[in-house]
Amino acid sequence: MRPTIFAAALAAVAIGCSSGDSPANDAGTDATPLVDAHVAGDASADAAPPPFHCDPAAASSPVLAGTFLFDPADPHPGDTITVLVKSPNFKQGSEPKMTLDAMTANGTSTQDVTIMSGGAGVIYYYAVPDVPLGDVCLLTHINGAAELAGKVTVTPRPAPAPSPQGVYKVQSNHQFSCQEQVPWGNEFHVAVLDAQGNGVPGAVVTVHLPDTTDVASIKNADTKPVPKTLTMNSSGHYDDYFWWPSNDNGFTIFDLSVQGTASDVATEISSGWWETDDTGCRYCDPSQPINVYGHWSHRIVFELDPSATDACVVPSDHAGMSACPSHGHAYHHPTHQACWQAR
Repeated sequence: MRPTIFAAALAAVAIGCSSGDSPANDAGTDATPLVDAHVAGDASADAAPPPFHCDPAAASSPVLAGTFLFDPADPHPGDTITVLVKSPNFKQGSEPKMTLDAMTANGTSTQDVTIMSGGAGVIYYYAVPDVPLGDVCLLTHINGAAELAGKVTVTPRPAPAPSPQGVYKVQSNHQFSCQEQVPWGNEFHVAVLDAQGNGVPGAVVTVHLPDTTDVASIKNADTKPVPKTLTMNSSGHYDDYFWWPSNDNGFTIFDLSVQGTASDVATEISSGWWETDDTGCRYCDPSQPINVYGHWSHRIVFELDPSATDACVVPSDHAGMSACPSHGHAYHHPTHQACWQAR
């Protein structure tokens, strides 16, 4: 993430914002904000300021005819907001370069694309990390010109449920390496362990699809629906084949967490990765039918940590992609880990 100030380009499209009762304009100009939702009135001087508020700029997406999708749809402080821009006007590989500016109570940051996906058009992925309470105003730019604007609001995080035993931490979120992956394999292994490393029979893991996911479009879901929960067997394990990856809104990513208790969230679990990176580098030996679209395997292990108080989003280790110099990131920020108080 590289910080920037909303200068001439943003001032020209006039995003209005305010925080507390300050008349300062976060766009970095001397103009009066277009919106000030925080008129003090007769409120006491020592009252806490209301959450940051901003109005999105007017930007009609003339190049992309794009639309925004967000995950989570109801974000809380400290979360990373995944922003998808979906365009029907281009195919992947022909799309123009586009950056995303995000204005929050903490200032303005500019985000580059973390990953691209295709299908019936093209989808840009961005990650806005560690969002504070209040509005997040978004504006994309193509060749310096405003393209698409929108807003999402960060609300207070609900109090955590009592979890005196500790937090289930992701001990491993492992993508099979080329050496581990079997030809045409699509394996999915989950384990829940107690504080001594023993399996927890009957433990339930929740399967969450990101709020951007078009569930109805997941291929083969009519014959083998994606389960909402996974129940561990007598040894504390769940073993299955993985669900097919098709999704009209980009990558089908699965988020896992232990149900009914404080738990990390394992993310970036997907069988939908392609066999090469964006530069054409192939992850595994092309002579073997390994790690092609729809055939990636994963192992996720949760282990109880009695002393832990925070829960975090934990991405895949991308072990199957290690042969190439780069890979994309989906539903997390590349360098900032989202965490929150869980107990």
